[in-house]
Amino acid sequence: MKKFLIGFIIAGIAIMAIPLAAMTFRPTVSSTDNRKMAEFPGVTDAKGELNLGFFSGFEDWFKDHFAFRNELIYADARIQNDVFKVSNVESVISGKDGWLFYKSTLNDYLGTERLSEREIYNVAHNLSIAYDYIRGRGCDFVLAVPANKNTLYGENMPYYYSLKADDTQDTDVLTPVLEQKGVPYADLIKAFKDEDEVLYLKTDSHWNNKGAILAYNTIMDALGYVHDDYSASVVSEKAEETGDLGRMVYTFYGPKEENDVYDTGRDYEYLGNFSSVEDGRIETGGTGSNGKLLMFRDSFGNTLVPLIANEFSEGFFTRENLYALERHMDERQPDTVIFEKVQRNLKEFITMPPVITAPVYEGAVSGSADAEGKQKEGETDLAIKPLASDAAYYEISGTIDGDLLEPDMDVLVDINGIVYRAYHTGENGFSVYLKKEALTLPAEVKVLVTGETVQTVEAKTITDVT
Repeated sequence: MKKFLIGFIIAGIAIMAIPLAAMTFRPTVSSTDNRKMAEFPGVTDAKGELNLGFFSGFEDWFKDHFAFRNELIYADARIQNDVFKVSNVESVISGKDGWLFYKSTLNDYLGTERLSEREIYNVAHNLSIAYDYIRGRGCDFVLAVPANKNTLYGENMPYYYSLKADDTQDTDVLTPVLEQKGVPYADLIKAFKDEDEVLYLKTDSHWNNKGAILAYNTIMDALGYVHDDYSASVVSEKAEETGDLGRMVYTFYGPKEENDVYDTGRDYEYLGNFSSVEDGRIETGGTGSNGKLLMFRDSFGNTLVPLIANEFSEGFFTRENLYALERHMDERQPDTVIFEKVQRNLKEFITMPPVITAPVYEGAVSGSADAEGKQKEGETDLAIKPLASDAAYYEISGTIDGDLLEPDMDVLVDINGIVYRAYHTGENGFSVYLKKEALTLPAEVKVLVTGETVQTVEAKTITDVT
């Protein structure tokens, strides 16, 4: 018995030592989990002193580079997904019949963290401010919101997520408010729901190429532009697609999916240091008849870039979150602006609204600092600070007591006698951006809300930037 135990321990140590020993000829040199792999730590730090974090850094490096790492992750994934029907990756949900979903879409799917009525209004309000600015610059505009995968194909979610708090999703409520505000909207969710065919990949969070064609046509139709709809394109099928979720779960060894490949031709070229459609910024030049394009997009735009670029003489595609809208409009002088943002990230329009000089309010203003409902001095966090994302601007922001705000009330900010329309941030916050040269300190600032009349709810003299 003793010999057996010793042999068992030796065998266990030997097996565990294989990943370390094999690093001499088979280290792991690439990862699929969308992050930079840890580098081997130096004995000394940047100051030339002894690196006290060496062993912690070595542990991080070893975890990323030990031999057969990806193969072992794949084996673990197959066991957990095929036997226990659960995902081995925290951020991925393992669904039915090999379907994978982003866990970040779960609250939308279950209806457990819906945007409030006020937040829905705020999203539409902020987009209307951006649209008014774009339209005032003589440009066409459209908003496009790709659906979360489980919004369209929820029947493939695991059975234990079948009980929903609310079947209504934020986009169901937002769409009519956008229409009321007059914001041009390419309704991608409706377009996809109207199709019987599955147009998303099973192991990817995005649409397949046929879905990209549908999205592209829906966007161009919403703009009212003549365009090639690729209905006459030669199409072939290739089983060569490795989904982003599949790579996260199965590393490099996941199943390959079939995807339609369209012969779209290419009437444009990539400019600058282009490496792939994953690039944060992409510039194109071509022979399209629709002038210059400025498109703010996310990863759903990867398959849209080649299609849309064909239709414009110049294209600039950016993946930045906090849209530097005014700066890009000044630099690019576009004829068309597209906002594309996936359903699960719609709230970003009220956490990171597009950066433009706040528009001046054209209506009449009544009320005073002593109007009923005035907040007590110091009760809000009204302040002026440099905008973190662009040093050319100040941000004037704060919050309002929620009891003073109806769901459809707008916030105005009077700064030194000029009244500006404010973005609505979160549930009851507000934000105004001004170029630094346009703001004189000390500043007399009043915060107002619209209703039957315009009422002042905060008046404050701000002498310095925080």
